Amino acid sequence: MRVGSDLVRLGVSLGAVLLLAFAVPRRAAAEWPPCGRAIATAPAAQEHSAATTDGAGGAIITWHDERFPSVNIFAQHVLASGVLDAAWPLDGQALLTDSLALRSADGGQVSPVIVPDGEGGAIVAWEDNRSPVTETDVFAQHILASGAVDRAWPADGAPLSVATGLQNTLAIAADGTGGRGVAGGAFVVWMDTRPGTSIVDIFAQHVLGTGHVDPRWPANGLAVCAAPGRQEFPVVVEDGSGGVIVAWDDLRSSTTGDDIFSQHVLASGAVDPAWPVNGRALCTAPGDQGRPTIASDGAQGAIVAWTDGRTANSFHIFAEHVLATGVVDPAWPTNGRGISAAAVTESRPLAVSDGQGGAIVNWQGFTVHVNMFAQHIQASGVVDPAWPAGGRALSHRDRVQDLAEIVPDGSGGAVVAWNDSNDVVAQHVLATGVLDAAYPDGGRRLCDLDDQRGDVALVATGAGGAIAAWTDTRNGKDTDIYAVQILEAEPLDVPGVGGREAVFLASSPNPARGSLVLRFALPQEGEARLSIYDLSGRRVRELISGARPAGEQSIAWDLRDANGIAVRPGLYFARLEAAGRSLTQRLATR
Repeated sequence: MRVGSDLVRLGVSLGAVLLLAFAVPRRAAAEWPPCGRAIATAPAAQEHSAATTDGAGGAIITWHDERFPSVNIFAQHVLASGVLDAAWPLDGQALLTDSLALRSADGGQVSPVIVPDGEGGAIVAWEDNRSPVTETDVFAQHILASGAVDRAWPADGAPLSVATGLQNTLAIAADGTGGRGVAGGAFVVWMDTRPGTSIVDIFAQHVLGTGHVDPRWPANGLAVCAAPGRQEFPVVVEDGSGGVIVAWDDLRSSTTGDDIFSQHVLASGAVDPAWPVNGRALCTAPGDQGRPTIASDGAQGAIVAWTDGRTANSFHIFAEHVLATGVVDPAWPTNGRGISAAAVTESRPLAVSDGQGGAIVNWQGFTVHVNMFAQHIQASGVVDPAWPAGGRALSHRDRVQDLAEIVPDGSGGAVVAWNDSNDVVAQHVLATGVLDAAYPDGGRRLCDLDDQRGDVALVATGAGGAIAAWTDTRNGKDTDIYAVQILEAEPLDVPGVGGREAVFLASSPNPARGSLVLRFALPQEGEARLSIYDLSGRRVRELISGARPAGEQSIAWDLRDANGIAVRPGLYFARLEAAGRSLTQRLATR
C-alpha cells in the first residue's frame, strides 16, 4: 500500500488532515496520564481508597494514610480533565487538622467511606481508634470544594458514636439536602457491640451539613436492629424522601441460619412504624444468606441482593424487592429471585439501579478461576430475557477476578471494575446485556505497567464513563493512590463499499481512554476483512477476517498491534475489504 495513492484515493490534502485534527473536540480526559494520575505519593503507605463525585465530572478521593502516626484520613480532588485541583494540598488534605490533640491517641483512623455534599465537597466517615476506653468509634468530617476542612465542624471530626465497644463496618448515604449553597449531610450505619447489644447489632446516625449530629436522633446512634443473635454487614441507600433503607444479614434464627432483613429509617431518627420492629425479613430460606447489597427502586423502596446457600454445596445470587410500605413485593418470589447459575459458587454481589425500577447486579463466580458476572433483574422481578439466563460473563480470561466495584452508566447498563490478578480491569455491560464493543473481551486494563495494583474504587462521571482509583505499588517501596478516567469510546465511521471517504482523529494509546470503535456497513452477507495499516504500508492489526452478516456493524481497535503492544502516536489506515473491493480510512493518533 503506497501512502501517496491512498491520499489520492481519499481525496484530501495534508492541510485538510491538519485542519480536521484541530477541529475535532478534545474530550475531558485530555490531561489524564496513560497509566493514571498520581493522587497521593507521600512517604509511607496510602491505601484503601473510596471515591465520590464532585458534581462536575471529577472525583473526590479519600484513603487511609500512614505518613503520620495518628492522622490517617486524607482526601484529594481530581478534576474531570485529569488535573489535580490546585486549591487542594499536594498529596491530599488531612481531614483531622489538630494533630496536637491526637498526639496521645491510642490508634489511628481506618476504612473511610464518602458521599458528596451537593456543593462540590464531600462528607467522609471512618472507624476511629483514638480512645483506648471506648475502643473503635465512628467519626465524620466535611471537606469543602475549596479543599479546606469545614471550620464549622470539629477539627478532628464530628463524633457520631463514642459508645463503649466496637463500632465498625461502616456504610454511608447522602441525606439529599445539599445544593443551593447549602452543604448536605449524611447517614452512616455500622455494626455495634456496645454493652446491652445482643452480640452485634445495627446502628445508624445522621450528621447534618453543619457538622452537628441531628438532635432528633439518639446520642451515639439509633438502634436499627437489636434482635437476638448477630446482625452484620449493613448496607444503606437513600429512600428519596429524606430517610434511608438499611439491609443486613441476620442470625436471629437457630433453624434457618443467616437470613436477610431490611429496615426503613425516617429522617426524624425513628424507625418507620409501618415496618416490623427489628426489620422486614427478605429471605429466611434454609441455608445461609449473607453479604447483601442494595439499590434504590426509584419509588422509595429498594432491591436487595445477596449470596445464598439454600442449595447444598453451592452458593448463588438471589434478590428481593421491598416496597416503600415495608411489604415485600408480591410480584417477586418468596425468599427472592435467583439471578445466577453461571458458576459453581458465586459471591460478593454489588447492585446499582437501572433507572427503571430494577437493578444491575455484579458478582464474582468460581468456575476454573474466580471470574466476573452481571445480571439484570427487572422491576417486575423477572430476570431480563435479553441477558444470559445464568448471568453475563464480563471476562473470559483465565485470571483471578475479584473485589469489584460497580456504577451505573446512566443508560440502563453499568461499568464494573475489579482486581484482575495484579491489574485493575474495567468492563462496560450495556442495558441490552451485551458487552460494549469498545472494551476487549477480557476487560480494559487501566494501566499497562507490570506493578501490582488493586483495591479499586469507582465513581460514575456520566455518558458511560467513570473514574477509578486504586492502591498502586509502582514505586517499589510502599503503596500510593492513583486514578484514571475510563471513557466511553467515540465511534468512528469507516466508509463502506461505495461510500464516501473522510479523515478522523483517534484517541492516544492510553488503556483507560478506551478503544477506537470502527463502524461500517456491508451491503450483503459474505467475506470481509478490516485491517489497520501504518504509513509504511505494514499491516499493524487484522480486526476482522471471515464471513460477516449484511448491515451496520462495529468493531473495536484497542490501539494495539498484533502482538498486544500499544502503537505509537501517528497516522494509521483502516482498510475494509468486502466482495473483492476495498476502501481505506485514514486514522490519526496523538
